[in-house]
Amino acid sequence: MGAVSREIWISAPIDRVFDVIVDYARYAEFVPGVRSCRAIGATADGHRVEYEVDLAVRRVRYVLAHRERRPVRVDWSLVSGDFFARSDGSWELSEERGGTRARYSLDVRINRPPLVPSVVLDRVVDELTRVQLPLTLEAFKARAEGLA
Repeated sequence: MGAVSREIWISAPIDRVFDVIVDYARYAEFVPGVRSCRAIGATADGHRVEYEVDLAVRRVRYVLAHRERRPVRVDWSLVSGDFFARSDGSWELSEERGGTRARYSLDVRINRPPLVPSVVLDRVVDELTRVQLPLTLEAFKARAEGLA
């Protein structure tokens, strides 16, 4: 898939946007495709978080190590999971015009299982970049703005 980035302006204070991003236990309530999400351990600078996500062609489970730098950044990297070979990304936040400018970056590589046609993997990549990424940004925006 390679790396992709998108930005969105959110009409909410930076601290509220950050709080929504690190409220992993509530992701299944508002993030499209997320079936479950929970912090499974704290680290010195964040949390290990287990996800179960519906990617249209199958559900996948994986664990990410999140590093949190309140209130401006959350980074993550893949710890375990058999579907992704890589899943690195970040939220970068900055105050702008009385709200928050949020930049979401993602670099994902999918393991190609034996006997799986490339057309199936292409569909997953398309789902992640063209469909899920904008929906995810809009979901976080709506959540942060709705908590006023």
